[in-house]
Parts: sequence; structure tokens; C-alpha cells
Amino acid sequence: MNKLVKGAIAGAAGIALLLGGAGTFALWNSSATLSAPSISAGTLALTSNNNGVWKKLDGSAWTAATDKIIPGTTLVYTQTLTVNAVGNGLKADLTYSGMTGSGALDTYITKTLEVTSATATVTGSTLSFTPGTSTVNVKLTVVFPSTVTGTQGQSAQLDLSALTFTLTQTP
Repeated sequence: MNKLVKGAIAGAAGIALLLGGAGTFALWNSSATLSAPSISAGTLALTSNNNGVWKKLDGSAWTAATDKIIPGTTLVYTQTLTVNAVGNGLKADLTYSGMTGSGALDTYITKTLEVTSATATVTGSTLSFTPGTSTVNVKLTVVFPSTVTGTQGQSAQLDLSALTFTLTQTP
């Protein structure tokens, strides 16, 4: 036999030995199922109590349909909101949107939001909740300053009908 055939036979025999030995090599393993509880997500829900009121700074009533603002007017909107916070360590920012102006009025109006609560911790507009229901008081102050001159802001509107409060969880 020539060397090539002998080499092929020896190589085939070596492969056969390796393959035959592969079936005898084993790693042991085992598994166990643990009895662990399910993880449940909490909730953060904001509800308007529909008791919002617009008043003049002096506390007298203000009605959008009949009262017109002039430079030097300050209006105050108060509203209570109910927050259902389920989960430990929940914090959220309370913001507002939907006050849009037409013409130049929005340029001159300043708006300030104050948030208070007897059942949640308030830092600026960030609230920290203990699990459960909390009442949040909002006070939105709208000022048309007396510093406007000429025709600035005349015949313009500030639409209050789409006022929306939003609670957004923070880390």
C-alpha cells in the first residue's frame, strides 16, 4: 500500500475513535422551579374634581362670557385634583397645558402654577406620594400686567376652555 492510502486509513480510524469517544463524555445538570411571587405594577391616575373656579385677585367672581380683562388684571383659578398613587416611592410632576392665546395677548400674560397638598409632599410642582389617594390643590394665577402700553393685547383672546393638568412620573 502506498503512503497516501495508509494515511487515509489511519486518519479515518482516528476520526472514528474520536467520534466513538464523543458519546461517552457527559456534563451533569439539574434544574428546580422556585416558588416566587408575581410582580405587579402600580398605578398613577389623576382625576379632576370639576370644582374649578376663576376669580379676580380680590376674590370677586369673574365670568369669561361677560368680563373682559384689561391691563392690571390678575385672575386666579383654583381646582382640586384627586391622585390615586399605588406603588412605593412614586414621584410625579404636575404641569398644565391648553391655555392658548390669539393675537398678542399671550405674549403679555404671565402664568404661575402653585401646588399644595395635605396628603402628598410638594416640592415646587413635584409631588411625592405615599400609596393611596391624595388630594392636590392647584392655583393658577394669570396676570395681564399694567405695564402694557398703546394697543398691546387689545381685542386678543386667551382660550381657557382647553386647560388640562397632567401628572408625569419622575425618577
